[in-house]
Amino acid sequence: MEITTIRTEKDYRAALRVVATLVDQDPSPDTPDGVRLDVLSTLIEAYEQKHHAIDSPDKGGIDVKSLKDVKAQLLAKPVVRQAYDAQAPEFELARELIAARTQAGLIQGDVAARIESSRGTPSK
Repeated sequence: MEITTIRTEKDYRAALRVVATLVDQDPSPDTPDGVRLDVLSTLIEAYEQKHHAIDSPDKGGIDVKSLKDVKAQLLAKPVVRQAYDAQAPEFELARELIAARTQAGLIQGDVAARIESSRGTPSK
């Protein structure tokens, strides 16, 4: 298992390709590939922090708004409010389905599995 430091963008891109392959293989953490995935991920993270850092909002003067504020700002526009209100029945149905699923103690994957099993053939 040859692992070297990531010093250049070329090294970085190569490491990303290896990690993508390893992630697809989903190795157990205690295997050589699992250890390699862990080490390469750590090296990639360190390289990204140094060379691809994203300043926090307080450093860059970026105005960060909450989702609630963004939604209120958008809904203040009449055309957006009209389109949003037109979808109210859909939103209500979605809330009811989520509430029923939650009350039944199911997660979305459980619901999907039940739908698939009732069809007889998987959709994948």
